[in-house]
Parts: sequence; C-alpha cells; structure tokens
Amino acid sequence: MLPAAFSAFELQPLPDGASTILRLLAAQVPNWPEIALVAARDPALSVALLVADPVRPGELREGVNAALRRRLEHVGPDLLRAWLLGLGHAGEAGNDATDGALLRAECALHLAIETGYPRPDEAYLAGLWRGLTRSPAWKRERCPDAAALVAACGLPPSLGDALEASGLLDEQLATAHPLLAVVEAAEGLAAADWQEHVARVATLCGLEAASVLSLRTDVGYIVSGHAAYPAVATSANPPARPSLRLAEDPYRCAGMLGLLTAAFVDLDSATIRERLEIACPLFGLHTPPILLGGSEDGRLRPLLDAAPDSVTALIGELDLRVDDEASCIALGARSEHPTAYFAEGGGPGRSVADWQIARWLGRCGFHVLPLGSGPEATVAVIGAASARALDSEVRWRYAALLGAAARALRSYHRQRSELTAREAVLQQRFREHVRKIVHEATNPLTVLKSRIGMLAQERADDMPLQDEMSLLNAELDRIDNLLRGAADLPTEASETRHCRVPELLLDMRTLYGEPLFGSRGIQLELRAARDVPAAAIPASALKQVLLNLLRNASEALQPGQRLVVSVFPLVNVDGRNCLEIRFVDNGPGLPAERAQDPLTPRPTAKGGGHQGLGLSVVREILAQWDATLLCRSQMGTGTSFQIFVPLEQSA
Repeated sequence: MLPAAFSAFELQPLPDGASTILRLLAAQVPNWPEIALVAARDPALSVALLVADPVRPGELREGVNAALRRRLEHVGPDLLRAWLLGLGHAGEAGNDATDGALLRAECALHLAIETGYPRPDEAYLAGLWRGLTRSPAWKRERCPDAAALVAACGLPPSLGDALEASGLLDEQLATAHPLLAVVEAAEGLAAADWQEHVARVATLCGLEAASVLSLRTDVGYIVSGHAAYPAVATSANPPARPSLRLAEDPYRCAGMLGLLTAAFVDLDSATIRERLEIACPLFGLHTPPILLGGSEDGRLRPLLDAAPDSVTALIGELDLRVDDEASCIALGARSEHPTAYFAEGGGPGRSVADWQIARWLGRCGFHVLPLGSGPEATVAVIGAASARALDSEVRWRYAALLGAAARALRSYHRQRSELTAREAVLQQRFREHVRKIVHEATNPLTVLKSRIGMLAQERADDMPLQDEMSLLNAELDRIDNLLRGAADLPTEASETRHCRVPELLLDMRTLYGEPLFGSRGIQLELRAARDVPAAAIPASALKQVLLNLLRNASEALQPGQRLVVSVFPLVNVDGRNCLEIRFVDNGPGLPAERAQDPLTPRPTAKGGGHQGLGLSVVREILAQWDATLLCRSQMGTGTSFQIFVPLEQSA
C-alpha cells in the first residue's frame, strides 16, 4: 500500500508529453490510441494511471498501450485535462534525458522478445520506470519504494526488484529472476557508450553479439523515428513549467475548476462514484473520502449510496447532526473552515462519533474539508496517518475535485426529488381524472343491471334466459371492477393462476356466440375432448386472448362461413406438456402483406376504433404465461391460429 501522503501530483511528466496530450484532447473526438501512445512513453503518466487503476491479472497480454487507453477513456477528457493542468509546480522530473527512459524501455522490450521472456510488456515498464524511481524527487520521504509502487500498480514483485537492483555481477544475475538480467542488459544498451556493453549484453541474454548490435540499431531507429511527439508550430524551446503554485495562479485555478465541473456534470450517482474512484488517486487521495451532506432534518448523511456494513453506511447510521457541538465534522460543516480530529491518549475524547469514525477509517485521525455552505453544507472526511496539517495547495486540489463531485451529486439528488414530486402530482391528477370517468360510467352500468334484473323477474321460468342474465350480470360486474381499479397502481393479481379451457369457451359462446356470429349468419363450433386438464394461465388473461381472436374471426368471415374452435388435451412443445387451442376458419385468409408478419402492430384498414394492436396484445399476454401462438393463413382458403398453453402440473 502506498504511503498516505504520496500524491501522483509529485510525479512530473515529460513537458512535451503533457502538452501533446492537451493538444490531442482539444479535438472534437479525442484520438485515444495516440494519447495512450504518448502516456506509454512517459514514466510519470504511466505510473500515475496504473496506480489510479491497478492492472488486472492477464491484462498486459493485450499490451501496455491497450491498458493505458482503457484508463484514459475511463478518466475522460475533462478530468484528464484538469489533472494535467494541475501538474507543473510541485515535484521534479526524473533525471533521465527526454528519450532516455523510452530508449531503455524499448531495449528491454526487444530483449525480452528475443530471449523468450513470457511477459515482455513488464520488461518495457521496468525499463521505462527505472530512472524515475532513482530521481531526486523519488528519494524524498513521501515517495514509496519501488516494491510498494509496483504492488500498488497490480504488477508482480519481480518488476519491483528490477527497478531497485543495479550493479549486480553477472554471476549474481545468473541465479536471479530473468527479468533482472533483461533490464540490466537494457540499461547497458541505453548508455551513451552502449557499444562497450554489447559483449556483456550478449552474455547476459544468451544472444550473439551480431544479434545484439542489430537489435540496438533497430531500437535506435525506432526511438529516433517515433519517439518525437507530434510537431507543433511553436518555438523550439521546451514548454516552461508554471512558476506559481497552483493555488496562487488564478488562471490555472479557474481553468481547473471549470474542467472538474464539466467532468461530473449531468452524471448519475453510480457514474460519479466510478469517476471519483479513479480520479482520487490521480489527485493524491488513494482512498475516496467520505462525502457527507446536510439534509432538511439537520443531519449529515452520505451523498453516495453505501454498501451494507461499509464505513460509509456505518457513518450514516450515526445520524450526525450539523449542530453537534462536540464533533469536528459538524464544526467543519457549520463554520465552513477546515477542521481535523486526532485522538489524544487513546480515549474517545469529547466526540465518541469522531473517535469511532477515525477507527473505522483505519487511521489515527482525519481531516474535514468543507465543500459547500448554507442549506447544502457538505464536507469531505479524509483519513490521515499523521496530525500534520494539509498543505494549502493540496487542500485546494482536494476541494476542487471533491467539490465538483459533491455539487454534481447534490444536483442529481435534487433532480431525482423533483422528478419524484412531479410523478406524484401526475399520478394524483390521473387518479382524479379516472375517478370522474368511473363515476360517470357507473350510472349506465347501474341502469343496465337494473333492467337485466327486471327481465329476469318477469321471465323467472325461462331457465336459459336466467343463465344468460347471470352471465351478463357477471360481465357487467367485471366491467365495474375494472373501472374502479383503473386508478390504482398495478399490483400482484390474486386471481387463480390456472383455468378450465372448455368451460371458459362454453361461457364465452353463450355470451358472445349470438352477437358476434349467429346474428351475422356465421357458424361457430366448439370441439373439446373429455377430461381436459387445467391450463397454467388465469381465466381473465386467456379470456382476453380468446375474445380478441373471436372478434377478429367474426369481422373477417362472411355469412355462411364457419369458425371451429377445438381443444386438444396433450401436446408436447419443446419438452413441455401443453394444451392446444386451435382456431380454424374457411374465410378469405389474411392479406399478403399482413400474412408475412401477422403478430406485429401495424395500421389497420378496419377503421372505426381499431388500432391494429389485437394480435400483438394477444402474443404479449401469452408470452407472460410461457404460452405460444402460431398462425397459418392462405388467401382464399382460410386462417388458423394455434395456442399452446403449458398444463398446470408442468408450469
């Protein structure tokens, strides 16, 4: 794990590389492969990106460029520009010449390939980073050792050994991991007097001296021809580093704030979290801080959704109040000034909540950084390993990054709340509108039911009529229930999830046979085997399907034509026992253009209230119950529909 104080801002990229990336990012569509190529040539940029998002097992098989490209695209152009804009004053560059690291890296890569080393891209990174970890900047206390750096990048410890080990004898290298010999040989080939090292390189790598000479010549040509960054029509002098600290440079500050705002604007909470996770290491925060925001009830709550039992979730359960006089976190939110908590003597002190939070973060204390004021008071809780105060420039960078994320989160939550409120208003208006319609519709329904009841009393001895009146009453009750439930949100149906198909068809023929078929001179026949098992579909759903098909048939058939509805008790469809309901008519058949895709919604030529949705609705209802619909039609001969519904015991 890297030291908590280590910051990627201390790693200085090659000046040409940073300016080249900024120029490439100015394009409307950034050329990410070219940007990744520039980053892969730069020790500091490649280290920072891999620390921010460590390498996953086997990822380097696709090459260093591909791995860096994924991270660059994840960071995004605005955040990448803000990060590069913040670099410049803090820290120092490595002591390599501009092309020294690249030459050593290319030599290591080609030597690894020639000697059959299985992971040549690791050799490339070892050659690229070797000068970085030996630079004066790296020797400072705040920088990690090579082993910790390599581990933080998700790379094997052998690469860390290759960065630290130097000046080993050939006898020592012979018993070491082969990567050490490859990198030591690359060091010799990258030296100014490389010709004097050819014999030793050949011995270390088991190559012929002529092969080593050829390899070095090829690498020199590659570096001289391709190491140069894209030309720019400016002075030949290298770009100067900013002379002012970032916090003292109003132009860089303004540009960085605008870019950070753009990097998080209009994102949802999950995307903001993902972007923060890779941005925080780039800005020196190796663990994303806890963002807490004031709510309407005066409490500080996490702005990001937290996993159960996580530190963020536990802090949310503390119910910290903004007016808590003992908590440093609440003080930072109220005063809008940075505060800090560090336990003294090991006891909880005034605020047990602060003491617990420091323990949960695994640190001796934490810094509190205000990010917002007033009703939207927001703070970042940053774990710290020592009581040393945050440098003003570091604090400004943290506040710029975390403040942009916090504002975006506030905006997201505000939009969510407004959307929820609008939906509630619309739902209430809809319910009121439906209630008015229901009230108006119940009047004619009541009249119809009363008239049916009077007819039933007048002809009490007519049993067939009594049966029909009962069916009509049941259908009117169903319409009444549908209308009254129209204003309610969908809920799980309590209806039985199976039905008896023959009985349902008989009831429907009694109710619809005469108005749909008999009155038009069309024959309707029902055929069903005995002891048909129950179908695994509710009666109301199947009734809607059958009614659609019956209506379609009655509208398509002419007087004298016939529709036969048959029920077959057992058909095996794809290994499942099903019940088959078959509709067969001798009508005109479907039109040619409709027969090609009869189940897709399309405009209809029927006119009136028809919308061309009948068969598509039928298919959707059947699909909900794992049922299948087949259609066959021939012009001038007729149409058939087959419905396969799983049996109750096989559902």
